[in-house]
Amino acid sequence: MAGVFINYRSDDSPYAASLVDERIRREFGPEQVFLDCRDLHGGIDFEPELWRRMASSTILLVLIGPNWLTLTDRSGAPRIDNPDDFVRSEIRTAFAQRKLVLPVLLQQASKPQADTLPADIAALSNRQYVHLRRRQAAMDLDHLVEELARFVPPPAAASPPAPAPSITIGNLIEGPARIRGDVIGHDKITYNNGGGA
Repeated sequence: MAGVFINYRSDDSPYAASLVDERIRREFGPEQVFLDCRDLHGGIDFEPELWRRMASSTILLVLIGPNWLTLTDRSGAPRIDNPDDFVRSEIRTAFAQRKLVLPVLLQQASKPQADTLPADIAALSNRQYVHLRRRQAAMDLDHLVEELARFVPPPAAASPPAPAPSITIGNLIEGPARIRGDVIGHDKITYNNGGGA
């Protein structure tokens, strides 16, 4: 299950998706973060896998750069106005599935207002947002991680190593001799014959 699904435009502040992906994977584990360009490998049927990963996520991060609203398709129409635009479709699906939708404003980008958005994703304008600015990237990523930590569990902790077994000399020395662990120098060990440890 990918706890966090990263929604972005590859030609709008392209550094940001990789930066966010790297940091939150390190924080929460790679299995809890989905970024299409990293996780969808050659030969995969793209759309079914994309929507499967969306369904298994709990949070949609919407990375919004300065050109997010104004980028156009080949005909010159704003991409966001196309119902089949993947960015718009992912946001619409996240709202329909009642996921947490968190806008991340890149650089000096402003949060889109409802009247600039298609009706099916206009609710994006009501969501609290966080910033990701290049000069404050470390601080802003720390804040993003804090926000996500309220909803995404940390990676499973590694099991602590088993304690080393106590060593019994047994019959090598007359009586139940045991190493007490008093080490003097490099290899001189004090033994305790027949008594407590």
